[in-house]
Amino acid sequence: MALLTAAARLLGTKGIRFRGFSIPECQKLLPKAKGGEEPLPEGLFWLLVTGHIPTEEQVSWLSKEWAKRAALPSHVVTMLDNFPTNLHPMSQLSAAVTALNSESNFARAYAQGISRTKYWELIYEDSMDLIAKLPCVAAK
Repeated sequence: MALLTAAARLLGTKGIRFRGFSIPECQKLLPKAKGGEEPLPEGLFWLLVTGHIPTEEQVSWLSKEWAKRAALPSHVVTMLDNFPTNLHPMSQLSAAVTALNSESNFARAYAQGISRTKYWELIYEDSMDLIAKLPCVAAK
């Protein structure tokens, strides 16, 4: 049995490969935090998106980029703070992601009739924003 995507391949007897690299190869080749033993998530993200092993500078840039985008809008913070304490975490996550649509660059441009050739740029920006905000949502 095998699963094939552009970014990863799962072969029943050989394990998963990310852009052609095995997990042990990723552990060896991807940048790590100073003193760390495992690759930084930013490095694996870079590999999956670009197909290339990132440099430490590229991983640092991505980490800073996500940090700049991480702040949650006040309405999302208020919503999360007001959920009942027994609400399932996946329900909270789902609601927060839905509420973040109000900040979507793509949704705003789509409503104004943006050209299809520009979709990818806005989807990229929204994806970067969402990835950056998810740890803040989970921390609430």
